[in-house]
Amino acid sequence: MEIHKILLKLSIITIILSITACSTSVKYSSIFPRNEKGYPKANCLIINKTVYTIGDTSLNHFDQKKYEVNISRESLKNNTLTVVLPTMYVINTWIISDSNDYKVINTDIEECYTKGVVPEGPSSSLKIFKIEISDNCQSISFKWTNVNYMNEDFENIEEDSLLLINID
Repeated sequence: MEIHKILLKLSIITIILSITACSTSVKYSSIFPRNEKGYPKANCLIINKTVYTIGDTSLNHFDQKKYEVNISRESLKNNTLTVVLPTMYVINTWIISDSNDYKVINTDIEECYTKGVVPEGPSSSLKIFKIEISDNCQSISFKWTNVNYMNEDFENIEEDSLLLINID
């Protein structure tokens, strides 16, 4: 009988821990700014849970192609950086440059749906880059480009937009 009580208590503890662990993971879709139709705003990005506004990177605006965001090295935790970018269109993707100054630990896609609304047209996805940077790292480059360029060398990619994250 005593073993059943112990197993029951272990089961309850396991359930509580799993619920707590799931609830502490960041869902960027809950904090990413959205436009009037519920899609992620094209002129926003998140760096380490802070929202930054840049010029409009959507295909409708070709007047600006280069965007820069400055962050302080002190804002980094354990020399890691999480960058969340709106996908906007399924024909385009964000590509990060290769460098010895940083290493991409993980890339992920998170859907950014409004509950009960099935998206039509633009993509509602967010592309998430988790990056470990060295003490020498001063900047990270991203290109928003057609998916046909995904396997090209970064320098040869023709981008629709260039994003530079400068680390002071």
